[in-house]
Amino acid sequence: MKIWKSLLIIAVIILVSWGGFWLYLNFLSGRNINSLDLIHPEAVFVFESNQADQTWNELVSQPLWEVISQLPAFAKTADQLVSLDSLTGANGQVSRTLRNKQVTISYHATGIDSFDLLFTVNFGANSPLDFLEEIKSRIPKSIRIQSRTYSDIEVLEFFDSANSRKWSVSVLGNVLLASSSSFIIEEAIRLYISADQNSLASKLSSNLKLDAEQGRLIFSAHGLSKLLEGISKERDNITVKELAQNDAVFALNLTFEEGQLIFKGPAILSEELDFTPAVRANFPEFQKVISSRTQTITQINMDGVFETQKLRNTAFTSKSTISGEIQSKLTDRGFLDNFSGEFYYLKLENLGNQNDNQVVLARVLNPAQAIAFLKEYRTSTDSEQSDFYRDSEILYFPEEDFPAHLFNGKFAGFPQTHISLLGEILVMSNSAAGMKMILDDFAMGNTWAKAPESFPGNRAINPAAGYSKTFLIDKIWESWENKSNPSWSPFLQIYAPTFRAFPFVSLRINQIGGKPEATLTIPYQSSGVSAVKETAGVSLIPAKTITLSDKIVFGPKAILNFNDRTEDLVVQDTNHVLHLINSGGEKVYSVPLSGPVVSDAYQIDFLKNGKLQLLIATAENLYAIDRLGNPLPGFPVSLNERITHLNLVDYDNTREYRYFIATESGNLWLLDRNGKKLEGWDPLKLQERVILTPRHIRVPGKGDFMVAQSASGNVHLFNRRGEKQSGSPLSLGKDFITPINITSGARGNSLKISAISQSGELIHASFNGEITYRTQLVKENRDDRFELIADQSGYAELILSKQYAKTVVSDDQEKVLFSLLLSGENLKFGYFDFGSNRKILAVSDPEQGFGYLYDLKGDMLTTTPLESEGPIQISHQSTKGQYVIRTVSGSRILEYLMPD
Repeated sequence: MKIWKSLLIIAVIILVSWGGFWLYLNFLSGRNINSLDLIHPEAVFVFESNQADQTWNELVSQPLWEVISQLPAFAKTADQLVSLDSLTGANGQVSRTLRNKQVTISYHATGIDSFDLLFTVNFGANSPLDFLEEIKSRIPKSIRIQSRTYSDIEVLEFFDSANSRKWSVSVLGNVLLASSSSFIIEEAIRLYISADQNSLASKLSSNLKLDAEQGRLIFSAHGLSKLLEGISKERDNITVKELAQNDAVFALNLTFEEGQLIFKGPAILSEELDFTPAVRANFPEFQKVISSRTQTITQINMDGVFETQKLRNTAFTSKSTISGEIQSKLTDRGFLDNFSGEFYYLKLENLGNQNDNQVVLARVLNPAQAIAFLKEYRTSTDSEQSDFYRDSEILYFPEEDFPAHLFNGKFAGFPQTHISLLGEILVMSNSAAGMKMILDDFAMGNTWAKAPESFPGNRAINPAAGYSKTFLIDKIWESWENKSNPSWSPFLQIYAPTFRAFPFVSLRINQIGGKPEATLTIPYQSSGVSAVKETAGVSLIPAKTITLSDKIVFGPKAILNFNDRTEDLVVQDTNHVLHLINSGGEKVYSVPLSGPVVSDAYQIDFLKNGKLQLLIATAENLYAIDRLGNPLPGFPVSLNERITHLNLVDYDNTREYRYFIATESGNLWLLDRNGKKLEGWDPLKLQERVILTPRHIRVPGKGDFMVAQSASGNVHLFNRRGEKQSGSPLSLGKDFITPINITSGARGNSLKISAISQSGELIHASFNGEITYRTQLVKENRDDRFELIADQSGYAELILSKQYAKTVVSDDQEKVLFSLLLSGENLKFGYFDFGSNRKILAVSDPEQGFGYLYDLKGDMLTTTPLESEGPIQISHQSTKGQYVIRTVSGSRILEYLMPD
């Protein structure tokens, strides 16, 4: 019994002694800790070094310093180090103090949209108190120091002469901490005294030890979500949610290389994933499809689609109805077996009012079977629509986030999905505009394969990587500016030239030694970056002048030369002779017509052999002319009525054309490809004059509409058989005497009808025949007149307020963009939108014979006006990075080239 009592007393003594030692070690002696124990895992980033003085000296000696020294954070840090060195005698003591010590610089959220830096120096076995006392003894008298405690830990506050706090400083164990934010210091103290350690050090686990000579960059998905949440206008966007749910942490060692910074190290993930690339990877096939207008690209290139499916977005909430349909009709039947495991997720430049064009490219091993699956799925649901564009069939899926439901939450942000096939590549777009952009660029060679100068290179996109995310800075910068909140937008605008010195930023993950290894690549321009300067217009002289014998009254209209894929020009002179002129300025043919051209110039493939013919109309006849200037069989076609408008319709891209015609007597005609009248349209009588070129519109989720607008302000909606659609006619009012526009609705979900009266009443309407928006725009004068103009593709529009001495230009959100000191009834306006910041307002003044080009800030793009007496025609050659601008003056066609 005595033995047991003795053993019990010994055990109690041991426990009390150990507890006392632990207490002394942790609270009395000042425990030796790793600085990362004091940093919250949601820090945006941490840079850690054991040779901070050498790393800093290396940084300022690099050409990179000329770039980043213009940023306030780096310039301020350099000034602070100089000031600190002067306080310690200006004899290099700061450098000696930092040498062989763990130093961290971390960036933390301190509010909804505010961030600040935390600096730490780990003194190891020594105490930082002596260094701190020396600093305190040398500070200027204008600096006031105030001591306070937080959780019984002393915090020193440094105030300047204006009584503003400049620094908060504390000592935690062997670590000296300093920040201009007391909040960050207090957060570090909470981590220090917490028994439940939740710090960045705990996330790194076995990767805690630093063994990089230059230091390492540590960041997490949580930290990046905080940054994006603070900068973005939409604080709860898809990307923020996805990152906030991701536990990934990266600890990447820094190396300086010529023209670039490389960070490389382990990727610490919450789930075990194998990033070995697909054995059958075929990146060149994707390069043929990836548009040069790509702003960001996410590469997923894992060994098989089922390995890819392990990479999931846990923030995505699926809808059970959609998931069930996809499960039973696609995945359970082996649809995913068609995929190789290669995916490329693109964000494209803005086009019109579509500012979130997203596209997923997936390689399929059996393209025909994959499309058959999708068609069968679509026909088994409520939506059976398809469309055709540039010889490609486009399947329409109205289900929200169809790709995300199919691929475990990846690729969210698709309010609708348009799917097409280009060779082995299945193309999925979240908007009709985005799909047409991809198909346009594929057809025109505006892709990474055909325009290699737009490909960022293997440093960014490497087929050996299992995953990568690349931001093409120059292309996406304007989008970032527009999406940033008011607190950050001015900063991004002011320092745009500095950030644009970095061509791209790419994060790549490879499988190395059985573990995922990440590489962050940040190349930069080695030449210096100048301060922001006002850009001046360019001086243009005609690159080509084509002279006819008579004055030009129609055109130029650009059409495709099917032989060499260049642009031909269609013009008509005062004698009603139609001329076709090739890209070399040579006349291909001249054909006399019955009168002035009253339509646009269209092209048809009448024989379905890839050779294109011209379709055009005068008041008397419909003409179809081949490339030799000969009429097609059965043409010209006469209706015995005076034609006012013509449009070309091809419902399903089968080349079974329809010619949609309006006449002076208010009749609508629909002719088949041979010019024969179709039942229901022979004619359809409106009994009032038409002011809009009648057109066929396929509305997502609603079907086909045949649209015409009459002079009384009625918009007539018919189906293909000529029967009225529900809600037709849409009555706008007699004051609406200019043609409506049909543009994309919000986020591309549908189409909207826009109309404006001469007095400035703006209306938006749906294809249900309902007015969805009505407002009266501000009139400065009683005689102000208003007009809507759409861009060349009909994606976006501008509002013009024509006043006595000026024209005020507003966007489609009614925001005034700029004013022009141009006015007059005869001014001819044209709006051209080629994506991103390539938007041009062209104004022609026939009376003065001048033409003007403006960007949407109101800046004139040329130093002097162009010669112009009629509408200005502009094409964009993306592979050459230039605009082709064509004007008419008398009997001359003038062609100008302007860099974009």
